[in-house]
Amino acid sequence: MRKVFVLDASGFIFRAYFALPEMKNSSGDPTQAVFGFIRSINKLVKDFSPSHMVAVFDGPDNKKSRRDIFAEYKSHREKVKGMMEQITLVKEYCDLVGLPYLEVDSVEADDVIASLSKQIVDQGYNVCICSTDKDLLQLVSERVTVLNPWKKQEIVTRQNVIDSYGVPPECIADYLALVGDTSDNIPGVSGCGPKKAATLLQKFGSVEGILENIEGLSGANRTMIEEQQAILKMSKQLAQLNYSISIPKSCDSFVFPQYCVDQDKLNAFYMRQGFKTFVRKGDKETTYSEIERITDPQELSRILNSLKGKEVAFSVSYLGKSLLTLEMFGVALTCGDGNVYYVDLVRYREEMVPILQCFFAHEDTYFYGYNIKRDNHALRNSNIYVKNIIYDLALADHLVHGGAKISYQTLLVNQGLIDAASLFVKEWSALSLPVTNFPNNVAQYFGEFVAHLPKTKDVLLSELDQKKMRDIFLNVEMPLEKVLFSMERAGMPINILALEELEEILSRELVVISDEIYALAGEVFNIKSPKQLSDILYNILQIKPVDKSRSTKAEVLEMLMGEHPIIDKILCFRTVEKLLSTYVKALPKQIDPNTQRIHPTFNQTGTVTGRLACQDPNLQNIPTRSERGRLLRKAFCTGSEDKYFLSADYSQIELRFLAHLSGDDSLRLAFESGEDIHTFTASQVFHVPLDEVTREQRKQAKTVNFGIIYGQQAYGLSKILHISVGEAQGLIEAYFERYPKVLEFINHTIEQASQDLRVTTLLGRERIIDNWKELSGSRSASGRLAVNTRIQGSAAELIKLAMLQISSAMKKHRLKSRMLLQIHDELLFEVPENEMEQMRTLVPEIMESAMVLSVPLVVNILVGKNWAEC
Repeated sequence: MRKVFVLDASGFIFRAYFALPEMKNSSGDPTQAVFGFIRSINKLVKDFSPSHMVAVFDGPDNKKSRRDIFAEYKSHREKVKGMMEQITLVKEYCDLVGLPYLEVDSVEADDVIASLSKQIVDQGYNVCICSTDKDLLQLVSERVTVLNPWKKQEIVTRQNVIDSYGVPPECIADYLALVGDTSDNIPGVSGCGPKKAATLLQKFGSVEGILENIEGLSGANRTMIEEQQAILKMSKQLAQLNYSISIPKSCDSFVFPQYCVDQDKLNAFYMRQGFKTFVRKGDKETTYSEIERITDPQELSRILNSLKGKEVAFSVSYLGKSLLTLEMFGVALTCGDGNVYYVDLVRYREEMVPILQCFFAHEDTYFYGYNIKRDNHALRNSNIYVKNIIYDLALADHLVHGGAKISYQTLLVNQGLIDAASLFVKEWSALSLPVTNFPNNVAQYFGEFVAHLPKTKDVLLSELDQKKMRDIFLNVEMPLEKVLFSMERAGMPINILALEELEEILSRELVVISDEIYALAGEVFNIKSPKQLSDILYNILQIKPVDKSRSTKAEVLEMLMGEHPIIDKILCFRTVEKLLSTYVKALPKQIDPNTQRIHPTFNQTGTVTGRLACQDPNLQNIPTRSERGRLLRKAFCTGSEDKYFLSADYSQIELRFLAHLSGDDSLRLAFESGEDIHTFTASQVFHVPLDEVTREQRKQAKTVNFGIIYGQQAYGLSKILHISVGEAQGLIEAYFERYPKVLEFINHTIEQASQDLRVTTLLGRERIIDNWKELSGSRSASGRLAVNTRIQGSAAELIKLAMLQISSAMKKHRLKSRMLLQIHDELLFEVPENEMEQMRTLVPEIMESAMVLSVPLVVNILVGKNWAEC
C-alpha cells in the first residue's frame, strides 16, 4: 500500500537549531536549523525513497486555542533569535526541491498532522509521521507509524508504544494528562509518575474512566485525583490532539518529485547559505589520493624519509581508559601533497615504533594536528617524543570562532571539504575517554581526518591573522598546551585510604540528613526527584514558590532559605551526596595503577572566556571553605617526607581587573593602599571610618563587590542578603556613586558589545555575543556576559602567562618542582624540601609581574603536606 511521509517540520527545525553547533551564512544570519532540516530530508530520501511527502509547520499564533485553556501552556519556551528567518529559508528550500508543505493559521503542527493523518488513511494510504514528539504517538495505529529520524530511523508501532509506556496509543493523551509534559508545560497530576499512570489507565481505560470511578481508588490515589480533578481535566484537553482541522488537500498534492528540480537554482541557494557540502557538481573532487596503509617497516622508513624536513599533519589511533594507559595502534600522516598514509602498528609494532621515534624527534620536521594533546600522550606512552609541535588547530578553531563549540567535522563540512554523509562524519565524535573501539575502517577514518588538516590549517591561520589573534595562538595557547601536557603527565597524588574513611563518614551523615528531611516532610520520598521534592515543598509544606516554575534548583532553594527548616537540610543533602558520588566514590576508580595518582585533563577549549577547564575528574570544583571540602582535600597529599604542596593564589584578581579596566580612582586607591577591599568598599558605601566598619557591613559590601562583576541586580542581591529589594537597590546605587567609573565601564562595555556582537579581552581573545534580548535595560543576560568576559577572560590570560613564565623559570634553574593544578586564580605545585625557599620566592615574583596593571597584583603563598593545608 502506498505511504505518505508526514514531517513535523517545526520539530525538525527546532531540534536541529539546538542540536547542531552555531552556523552562519555570509550575511551573518544563523543557518544551523536550515542545515539540519536539509540533512534530515536527504537522509529520509536516501533511506526510504518516499513517493509522497509533506512538511507541516506551526501556523501563526498557533498556541492560542490551548492558551485559552491554560495561560502557561508552552510559556517557558523563549523566542529564538533568527528562527523565523530560518523557517522562511526552509520553506524556500521546500519550494526549490518540490517538497509540499502545510500550515494552518492559529493551529499547531501536531493538530494539523492529526487531522491530515486521518484524511490520508481515509483516502487509502498509510502514514509515516516523522517526529520525536511523544504527543504524536496517540496517532499510531495499524495504518499509522511514527519514525524517529534521530534514532537510526527507528519506526514506532502500536506494540512499541505499549512496551514503552504500558498503555496503547489511544491512551497516550490520558497518560500525558496524568504525568504531565514538561516540554509543553502541561502540569499533569502532582504525585503521579509513569508507573502509577500506566496502572490507572490499564484498570480504568481513560481519564474519564478514572474520574467516574474515584470511589474505587485506593486512599492515596483517591486523594491525589480528587484534589486535582480540575488540573487533570485541563491537562487532558491540552494533550488531546484535534482531528477535525479542515485540510482541503488530496494525497495527489503530496507527490514528491525526488529532486527532479533546477539544480543550478538549488546550488545557488546552498552557496548563499554556505552549505557547500550539499552542492552537486557531478563527481566530488578530493584533495588527496587513496589512503595508503603502511604495514611494512622498510616501506615505513622510505615514506618517513620523504616527509622529513616538512610540515606534517598527524593523528593517532589509540585505545585506553586514561591518559597514561592510552595504547597507540596506528598513526595517520600527510604533508599536504595529496599523499595520505596510515601507519598500522598491529603486526610489526616492535620494529616500527623505533622508526617513528626517530621521525617524530627529527630536528627539522614540524608537526600539527587537531586536539593533539591526547595524541601526544598516546605517543609518549610508546616512548615517542615529538620534537616540534607547531599548531594544534583545535586551539586556533576555538579562537577564530569566539569560543563557540564547533566540531572538526562541522568545520570541514562548512568549508565544503567533506560530504556530510562521509565515513568521517558518521564515525567521528569529540573524542573522550575511555576509547574502547575504533571506527569500522580505521585507516580510512584516520586518513580522512588528516587529509583535510593542511587546508584547514591555511584557512584557520588566515582567519587568525584577520582577527589579529595569531600572537595569542602562537605565544600563549600553543606553549601553554605543552605546560598542560606536563601537568597531566605529573598527576595529583592521593591517599586512597583517606578516601575510604571519608566515604564512611559522609555515608553515615547522608543517612542522618535524609531522616531529618523525612521527619520535616512528614513522609518518605525520593529526595533526588525534582518532581517529588517540588510536591513536598510547594504542596505538602505550602512553601511559597519564588516563581511559577516551582523549581527545586539550587539557586531557587538558596532564595528560600529561612522559609522552612527543610530547605537548609535539602541543600546540605545535595552537598554531601555530590561529594560522595562525584569525588569520594569516583576518584579511586580514576587512580592510575602505575603512578597511584589522579591524572586529570586540562581543556583549553572548554570555556568561552578562555578559562581552563579541568575534567576526568574536575578538581577545580572541590569545595574550599566547607569542612567536608577540606576533608576531601586532605586526601590529596604528597605521600613523601621530603615533598610539600605549595599553593600560589592571586588575591581578589577579578576586582583588580575591574579597577584596571574601569580606571576608577577610588577603587584603584583601595588596592594601592593595601586596605581590605571589602572593608574599604563598606566604608565608602556606608560613609563610616574604616575602623568602624561592622562585620555585617563588610559582608554586604563583599556581596556587592562580586555581584557587580556578574551583573547582579537588586532582586538577586536582596535574596542573598535577606534584605528588601529597596535596600538592595540603595546599596547598588551607593556603590556606583562611590565608584562612578565602574558604572561607566559597564555601560560602555555593554553598548560596544551590542554594536560589535563580540567582546575582547586584554590580549585580544574574542567572544561572540549575538543573542541580545530585550530584557530590563542594559542589564540583559548578554550584557552581563560581555562585562564578565572582559574581566574573567583577562584574568584567565594573566594566569596563563604566569604559568608559561614559571614553567620556563623552573627549566632554566633545573628545578625538580612540578606544577600540578590550575584552579582558576590559583596554582598548586609539588616541591622538594630543598627547593622550597627558592620556589617561595620565584613563584610570587613571576605571578605578580606577569602583566602590568594600574593596580598592584598580590599573590598569597601557602605550604602544606596535603591540599587542605594550602
